[in-house]
Amino acid sequence: MNDKSAIANRWILAAGASAATIGAVPIPGSDFVPLTALQVSLMLKLSTLYGKPITKDNAKELIIATIVGNIGKTVFRQIVKFVPGAGMVVGASVAGGMTIALGHAVKYAHENDIELTPKSLKPIYQMYLKKTNKKEK
Repeated sequence: MNDKSAIANRWILAAGASAATIGAVPIPGSDFVPLTALQVSLMLKLSTLYGKPITKDNAKELIIATIVGNIGKTVFRQIVKFVPGAGMVVGASVAGGMTIALGHAVKYAHENDIELTPKSLKPIYQMYLKKTNKKEK
C-alpha cells in the first residue's frame, strides 16, 4: 500500500501543477475543458492504481458534482481572469488546489474502501480542499 500511496501522491502533485498551469491561462472559460479532462484522467489513473477502476462517465459525474459543489470558486476563478496578472495567479492557485484536493479525496476513498459516489466524495473533497487552502495561506 505504501508504494501505491507514494505513486498516487506523485500523480496528484503533478496533476495539481498541470492544473495550476491551465488555470493561469488569462482567458475566462478557456480552462473548463482541459481541467475537466485532467481531473477525469487523474481519477481514472488513481482508480486503476488501487484496483478499483471506474468509467469515464462515472469520473465525469464525480467531477461535475465537485464543480457544482464549488460553483462559487469556479465562477470566481473565471471572473478574476479579467484582472491582469493577479487573475493568472488566483486562477492557477484555485485550479491547482481544487485538483490536489480532488486527487487526495479519491486516494483516501480508495485506501479506506469507500465507494466513489458524488455523495461519498463530496465531504472528503471538502475536507481536503480546506487543508489545501490552509497550506496556501
